[in-house]
Amino acid sequence: MIKEISSLLLGVCLLSATTHAADINLVRGANGEEDTIVIKGIFKGGDDKKFRSVALVTSRATVFLDSRGGQVQPAFEIGKIIRMKGFATAAQGTVCASACAMVWLAGEPRMMSNFTSIGFHAPYDPKKSGKSKSDVTHGALAGAYLTSLGFSQKVVMYVVTAGADDMHWLTKSAADKLGIAVTFTTAAQQRTAREAFSAGLKARMSASTSKEEAALLYRQSADLGFAGAQNNLGDLYEAGQGVPKSEKAAIYWYTRAAERGEPTAYLSLASLLSAGTIDHEVLVEALKYALLAATALPDGKNKAAAEALAMSLSAKFTDAQKTRVFDLVNQWAPLYQEERLMSDTPGLQPR
Repeated sequence: MIKEISSLLLGVCLLSATTHAADINLVRGANGEEDTIVIKGIFKGGDDKKFRSVALVTSRATVFLDSRGGQVQPAFEIGKIIRMKGFATAAQGTVCASACAMVWLAGEPRMMSNFTSIGFHAPYDPKKSGKSKSDVTHGALAGAYLTSLGFSQKVVMYVVTAGADDMHWLTKSAADKLGIAVTFTTAAQQRTAREAFSAGLKARMSASTSKEEAALLYRQSADLGFAGAQNNLGDLYEAGQGVPKSEKAAIYWYTRAAERGEPTAYLSLASLLSAGTIDHEVLVEALKYALLAATALPDGKNKAAAEALAMSLSAKFTDAQKTRVFDLVNQWAPLYQEERLMSDTPGLQPR
């Protein structure tokens, strides 16, 4: 019986097998920072042994993942080692699907970003037929692994109910509903993002510093997910300062900041979307963000501007249309709530 189960585990795959195993590398942290373990590629038999040898020589690490899947037997073993060692996991700006997603779940904490695709589906054995087909046994194996990590039955069902040829792509809001704790950046990245944002503020206000330098600093912080930098980078694109003038790029970065609950970005979006348009659906979004800004901003000139814009836009809607917008406002939930928001006072450092 033990031999049969072992054979089944080795055959269970989440994606088709390849001839190349995953690359697993340890990068030592500098200046007291934690170590980094990078896993890239398809999981194959023996990867768990490679990972174990790396994990044994570090006591504090974040495991960065970039993989579309592979065999779950080594993935499950790697996940167990990660949980036992208390490592964090991160999949940022990449794809982490199938077996990789199972490993990602083992981290404490586990990190993703606005640009991450984390996908789950039930394991399957491709050797049994020409089709990718899961069965009860495969689901039980995945369920036992997730249960051992302390996840609820709700999480187990989310993972195993996606068919072998299907995929449940995890968003931050879905993770919150499932009770899967997720952060967007490591502690070191958060410090770097705040430092780059503060440097960007100083560069933008300094007469001796180019706008291009400010844009580069904001971009560094924005890529790490800091909402204030994303909003300010949107400002630069809207004005064409230090970067090519681009309304589309401005809306993109304002939206990223809004997704992180930055109220200044709500006002930025409302102002830009409402400028010179008669498209009703665009005006719906503009009024939604104006109302969010008026509610979330602290007292000051930005809040007053948001209230005035909301009043002006609402005059273009019927009562029934306003009700729809109010519903959208009430249903709004950021993908991730930024803890360090911008101030209504220009130049104030993030708290």
